[in-house]
Amino acid sequence: MLILVLGGTATYTVSGQLFFGTTSHFVHAFNYDGDPEQVIIGFTHSHVWDQSAAGAIAKTISRYDALGKKVKVTGLNEESTRLVNRIGLALSGGHL
Repeated sequence: MLILVLGGTATYTVSGQLFFGTTSHFVHAFNYDGDPEQVIIGFTHSHVWDQSAAGAIAKTISRYDALGKKVKVTGLNEESTRLVNRIGLALSGGHL
């Protein structure tokens, strides 16, 4: 994952596959406390495969929300968007 911090925005670029086997690494790759108030997570170079992956995205957003930071998810391909919309990003439970 690449990160670029400019001004008040941190932009993370996710690449590769996001599925149950990569979710823990994904959730722990962010600098929750150190990032500025705006965070963009770009999935242009990635694919979201399953409920665990959607849960990892939700957990990441939830952690930022708890710190009063805003997250924007961008670049999901059509299939990933359908999966995330079907499952929703409101679920943040799990063991991550």
